[in-house]
This record gives sequence, structure tokens and C-alpha cells, in this order.
Amino acid sequence: MEKLDQFRDDIFDLYVEINLHSLLQKIAEKVKFYLNCEESAIFLYNPEREELYFEIVTGEKQRELKQMVMRKGEGVVGWIAAHEKSVIINDCSLDRRFTSATDNQTDFKTRSIAGVPVIMEGKLLGVIEAINKQDGDFDDNDRRLMEHISNFIAIPLQNAILFRKISQESNEKAQLIELGKTISYSHNLDEIFEVLKNIIIEIIDPMEINVMVKSQRRLYKLIKNEQIDQDNEIETTTVHERMAVFPLRTRNKTLGFLQVELKKSIPSEVASLIKGIAVFAAISIEKVELFLQILEKEKMEREIQIAREIQQSFLLSDKIDLKGIKVAYINIPSSEVGGDYYDVIKLNDHQTIFTINDISGHGIPASLLMSIFRTNFVYRIKKDRDILSTINHLNNLIAETTDTNLYVTSFSCIIDSQNNTIKWINAGHIPPFILRGNELIELKNGGLVLGMFQDISFQENGFDLKKDDLIVLFTDGVTEAEDCKGIQFSTNRFINFLQSNQKDEVEVIKDKIIRQLRDYVERDDFQDDVTFILIKIT
Repeated sequence: MEKLDQFRDDIFDLYVEINLHSLLQKIAEKVKFYLNCEESAIFLYNPEREELYFEIVTGEKQRELKQMVMRKGEGVVGWIAAHEKSVIINDCSLDRRFTSATDNQTDFKTRSIAGVPVIMEGKLLGVIEAINKQDGDFDDNDRRLMEHISNFIAIPLQNAILFRKISQESNEKAQLIELGKTISYSHNLDEIFEVLKNIIIEIIDPMEINVMVKSQRRLYKLIKNEQIDQDNEIETTTVHERMAVFPLRTRNKTLGFLQVELKKSIPSEVASLIKGIAVFAAISIEKVELFLQILEKEKMEREIQIAREIQQSFLLSDKIDLKGIKVAYINIPSSEVGGDYYDVIKLNDHQTIFTINDISGHGIPASLLMSIFRTNFVYRIKKDRDILSTINHLNNLIAETTDTNLYVTSFSCIIDSQNNTIKWINAGHIPPFILRGNELIELKNGGLVLGMFQDISFQENGFDLKKDDLIVLFTDGVTEAEDCKGIQFSTNRFINFLQSNQKDEVEVIKDKIIRQLRDYVERDDFQDDVTFILIKIT
């Protein structure tokens, strides 16, 4: 996060650079600096030919490499382009995607690669590679940093590519290019429009200049005259004797329009020039809007990260020693702020409360409800030392203070290790189960979820336990984890796995479950929180 914050503060010189070669050179040097690697390379993608070519590469063999072209799907860079996914390779000699063609051309030894695609609005712009980490191996922190760099440079890279294209098409209009550069240096709409107004004033003597920004549904009157009477949807340039309207358009997206009114007729060459200026103005408007969106997204992600850290601080992290009981528990949060809450509360030497709960939904609302639920649960259970009165209180509290779309599925039990008994209340939660040898006992007697209706009755159930019973409490993030085909892990598969491993220690079983789930989904993270508690009667 420190590197990301430093990079974010260091990127403004990228946003004012519209010369493609200079921009890519700066990006390459920043990648070398922030990733601490020997070399870096940037490939641009030609969608018509489905080819990637070296636009920028650091090192001594730039000339040889810039003559090489990689097909989409060829080599590591081609794989990244074809799959549009990040890649970390710490031993290229063992990776079948790696091709030694570039090494053979330059007498350079590529040991490790961290590569990411650069994508803008679903379109591949190119690929960035950091080559040969200098202080160990590339890791997930490097991958995340590369992905953040890719997100931030997508806007200036797309602008520079478009600028090169326009410059090539309008090479004879040197004035247009210089004016476009001036516009591109601006970082907010007021600056852009002030520069735009001054540029047009230098070319002609306008009576009126208006800019409509479609996303804001707002008309900026740069030089006021009469009330504009134009529809917000301007798709084509319209030139009358003394008035012209130009769409502010980038690629296939219209951001608004520019209207200019003159005291005298508009020469065709002036209209053509202003049309080009409108293109640069559109690029700058889009740049500002997209940059603000990315900053807002980053701010939201940071707030969610803080909420996750607060949420995780509520959950058990240290092992707890209980007489006559062995227990293991884990919560692996998804990428969002989750709503799973579990706890183990020791009442005395032989009585212990176990609870597992799943708040509806995700994000900040679920996190807030989880915090309220946890605070009140701990307070009431320690005060009343009774799960029935605690659950009744929480049901009424949630029903009174939240909307109906926020509720909690809850399972809470008290295990008495002296008398080997369990008493539980299930409020709409996935039934936990007990494995007793080959026997499966589901704890499914229960009632409605918490928070739907006030003053409803919940049933407390009881059961005698035996030595070596394995009690399993879990949330749906475990059983609903999906493989690449969308097939869920399922309760049956979970039970079968536990039955095959129930003789192990609970900590060993816990680790096996996590490995099994990650092997099943074929990744390290999960789409929903994975939470479970394993309790073995000893």
C-alpha cells in the first residue's frame, strides 16, 4: 500500500504526457523502480492483426527487440493478451508458456516475469512486463501493484495512442497538435474549458461558446450570448454560416458537444480546425472523468479494506483451550466486506458457547449489522448466560432497527463437557451436523431467521454427546464454493470429505478442508466468506 500510495502521488506527469514514446518510456522506468527489476518491457496490441510489438523496452538491445512481433497467444506476453490475466512466473525455464526467442535475439537471460494486461473499457491496449526481480521472487504484492499501475496508466496510454493516431492523420495541422497538447495538460474541467476558450479566441472572434457535458447534464457557457437551443445528443458536426456544433466524441462514445457562434461566416478550414480541437477537448474531458472515477473506486476500496480490518478484529484469532473439547475455527473473507460472525465464549470450566452466523448480503451494510449483532450477542450471553433469551433479544433488536432485507441466519449452542450435552437454537441457519463414526446427526430443528418478525418463539433443543463426536458448524461459503464450471462444492461432498478425515486432530482437519476447497475452486480466494468451526469431544 505504501508503494501504491507513492505511485499514485507520482503519476501526474503521466497524465500530462500525450507523446506516446515519452509516456511509455516513463512508464517503463517507473515499473523498474517500483518492482525493483532488472528490465521492463511494454507491448502495444494491434487488434486488426492480433499482434503485440515492443513499443518500449529498457536495456541495451532495444533496436533488436523492437523489430520483433509476438502473435496473440504466443509466449508469455501472448498468453497474457489472449487470456487478459496477470501472470507471475519465477522460473521461466519451467513454464511452457515461455519462449526463448527474445533471449536468443539479445543474449539476455530471462529468469522471472511479472506481467499484466492494460485494458480500457473492455479493450486490450497492451501488456506490461517486469523482468528479473532483483531481491527474490515476484509475489502477490507485486502482482497487485502491477495491476494497480495498469489501471492508472490505461487512461493516459489510451489518450496517447489516440493522440498519435490523430497526429498522424492531421500531420499538416501543426497548430492543432500544439493546441491539443495545451488542452491535455489540464486536470479539471474548469481549466480545460478556460484553455479551450482561449484557443478558440486566438483562432476566431466568437460571440458565443458553449460546452455541454452529457454525464453532468450541464451546459458550460464559456462566452455568454443567447440561450442555447440544442439537444443533448449531438452525433455529427453541423456548420451553418455563423454557427457550428461539434460532437465531443472519443471512439464510439459521445460526451457532449461544443457550440461556437461567430459574428461572420465560418471558413471551412477554421471549422476543420475547431473540429480537431473538439476531439482533444473530448479526450481531456473523458480523462478527467475516468480519473475521478478511479480515485473514487480506490477510495471505496480503501474504506472497504478498513471495514474488513475492523471486522476481522472482532473474530477469534488465538487458540482457545477448553476442558474436554478440542476446537478449530477459521474465517477466510471474500474480496468484499463479508457478514460472517463466529465466536467461542467460555462461561465456566465446563460450559462453552459456540455461535456461527451469516448476515444477509455483503458490503458495508452487512458489516455494520455484523458489528451490532456481535456486540449485543457477547453482552447478552455474558449477562444472561442463556442462549434462548439472547436469541430472542437479538431477533427483536434486528427486526426493530433494520429493513426486512437485512436478516441473520444463526446457530448458537452451549456445550457442557462435564455432562457431555449440547443445547442449541437454530434460527434459519444451515443445519450443523455431528459425525459419530459412520453415523451422521443433523442439528436441523429450528425456526425462522433473526430479524424478520418481532416476538417470535425459538426452540431450544438438546442432545447427549459421546467421546470422539465431531461437531461441524459452517456457513454457505463452504458448501457453495464453485469450480470453474460453476458446480458447487456441496454439503454431500463436504460431509464425505469430513467422514474420511474425522479421526485426525481438528487443526489438521481444518487445514485439509482449506486445501481441498482451494484445489476445488482452483484459486486461493473465494467468492463468499468461508467460515467453519470444528468441535471434537475428547
